[in-house]
Amino acid sequence: MLFSWKRILGWAFNGVLSATIIFFFCINAMENQAFRKAGEVADLEVLGATMYTCVVWVVNSQMALSISYFTYIQHLFIWGGIVFWYVFLIVYGTMDPTLSTTAYKVLIEACAPAPSYWLLTLLVLVASLLPYFAYASIQMRFFPMFHQMIQWIRNDGQTTDPEYVHVVRQRSIKHTTVGFTARFEASHSSGASKSIQV
Repeated sequence: MLFSWKRILGWAFNGVLSATIIFFFCINAMENQAFRKAGEVADLEVLGATMYTCVVWVVNSQMALSISYFTYIQHLFIWGGIVFWYVFLIVYGTMDPTLSTTAYKVLIEACAPAPSYWLLTLLVLVASLLPYFAYASIQMRFFPMFHQMIQWIRNDGQTTDPEYVHVVRQRSIKHTTVGFTARFEASHSSGASKSIQV
């Protein structure tokens, strides 16, 4: 269910949409304006670092939004991935220019002191997450998956109400895409339990 072609193509479309938003926001925001107080404009090194910073933030934030239950490992890899990007920029940027080439002190001297770098990162993040958040909200409200229905039961505090649990269970059986065998056994086990109750 999680690796159907519909899901794979949906994630691919989301990636293309996010990349397009990141690219055009960054290009248009840095095209003609002065990047820093002294009037310097952004060069390709600054533009590249800014775009990749936005990519790192957007991808990790989308992962955080798609997770239902957080563990320490997920926190470590999601937020640690963002921190690692900044550490990488600092370490790689302090290496000899023959090694770091265009990344030489790009964060320390060019990007970090410019408020527009941080503001642009925030705006691109919000703009890139809005379509994903809208889709996830609509999907959760009108086409929930089985684990989301279980969360509804738990969060609504109606786990003791058999009628509510039955309604959610019936809806999940109708919409589930588990295999034929699982649906067949579920329908026969519910029929067997009804005959036992009679």
